[in-house]
Amino acid sequence: METTTHDGITIKMMLPEASDLHLLRELAARMGWVIEREKRTGLDEAIDDIKAGRVHKAKDVDDLMEQLMR
Repeated sequence: METTTHDGITIKMMLPEASDLHLLRELAARMGWVIEREKRTGLDEAIDDIKAGRVHKAKDVDDLMEQLMR
């Protein structure tokens, strides 16, 4: 999520839980800040999965099915 103030300073922050977003939006409204949420594409998520090692490799369909059954 990107938080941009009126004077042009941009701050990027990650929230540990979605419930914290409500508190942040309330605080931003009181302080006069503008909050814009970063729109992530499926490609962005796929690249993150590869970087984090959340990928599986199989040489063929039978190998894939065997891995899935484990």
